Amino acid sequence: MKKRLVSIVLVLGMVTGLAAGCGSTKEENSAEEDGVTTVTWMTSRPVDGAIDQVMRQIADDYSEEQGGKWKINIETTADRPSYLQKLRTLIAGDNMPDIIDIDADPYCQELVDQGMLVDVKKFLEDNGKYDDYYPTALKYQEFTDGSMYTLPLEYHVEMTWYNKEIFDQYNLTPPKTMDEWLQVCRTLSENGITPISVDGVDRWPVQRYLAMLPFRETGNEFIINLRDGKEKMSSETGKKAAEFVQEMGQYFNEGFGATDYATAQSMFLDGKSAMYYIGDWEIAAMQDAYEQGKIDYFYLPMTDDATTKENEFCVNSGIGMAFNAETFDEKTKDFVLYVIDNYGKLYAGKQQMSPIKTDLPDDVEFSDLYLRIRDDMENTGENFLKPWDTYLDSDTNTVMQDNLLLLASGDMSVDDFCTMIDDSIAQNAK
Repeated sequence: MKKRLVSIVLVLGMVTGLAAGCGSTKEENSAEEDGVTTVTWMTSRPVDGAIDQVMRQIADDYSEEQGGKWKINIETTADRPSYLQKLRTLIAGDNMPDIIDIDADPYCQELVDQGMLVDVKKFLEDNGKYDDYYPTALKYQEFTDGSMYTLPLEYHVEMTWYNKEIFDQYNLTPPKTMDEWLQVCRTLSENGITPISVDGVDRWPVQRYLAMLPFRETGNEFIINLRDGKEKMSSETGKKAAEFVQEMGQYFNEGFGATDYATAQSMFLDGKSAMYYIGDWEIAAMQDAYEQGKIDYFYLPMTDDATTKENEFCVNSGIGMAFNAETFDEKTKDFVLYVIDNYGKLYAGKQQMSPIKTDLPDDVEFSDLYLRIRDDMENTGENFLKPWDTYLDSDTNTVMQDNLLLLASGDMSVDDFCTMIDDSIAQNAK
């Protein structure tokens, strides 16, 4: 997913109180008091971001249409690890909120296996809404068996942005192959230019590099088999992926393991690095430099043995909304349908890529960059690189992400890294 989540506690719509915390009781979820239905949503979305703003507006509009007889409490928890810890605590205490944010990951599968989540695919199909979404946006939310229990609120492609002025200075062109990409990095490094700035603090940007070669070679088959214990990180494919990270790592900015999201991005925009991997959610940040002709982007380069196509790369629809099966009553269903009917155009109006098919609003002027990327998304292939952190169990994912920093910095060997991942999979995979 990508997923940068910066958040504080907020209240949505008409509500001024906070949603239930760790001491909440089930009666507070989807509660009805004095004829007013209150729904709780525990989320980890950026405060005052596009999703927050649109959902705030929709909740206000829906509450007004219901004559004030419906309201929603939303609690946004600081960062993703803290959010997940709190969510697990609430659920373990039998205090699951009505709506939660969650990836289609192993923990989500546990909740599904316990019958705690609504079958979102069935809900969409039963209400004639499934085809309202872009197929890839929904496919991203699916488990490997095709079932789906999370609803997307966003839609993204990821790419590598590059500094055109630096590339022109050294007669470089956007790489079409992984080998060309490495050669570009070597040329820049030999001339004293930092080739790539990376947010190592959040780990996932480094993990993307590990996934690149296996995706080109196998689609998502390698990571699925690795998760299930049917494949080894120490296999030929796994070792090639680790070697690629180690080779690319020498071209990351100095001290990348302690470089945060904002710093990595500002390094690139300030011309202190030549490339930066991130998704279209940063269109606003890239807009000025793009309009000035200073930067451009390219998608995941190819390999000689690729089974995926040039128009297939990392596409995601982010963290999904999941619904408490016990409290998913008619009023909650009606609200979700109202969201689906109104969300797409409002979200696109915030210069965001909507997972719901929609015409662009006439009263918004969209940039050439937005329209170009939207066109890219309309023409992506069937396969997409799904982030590895949505496949792996949490323990293995932590082991992988933490040790990737050592691997990329040259402080851990490829063999040791692969062995560590294989050992974790053997211990934690079901």
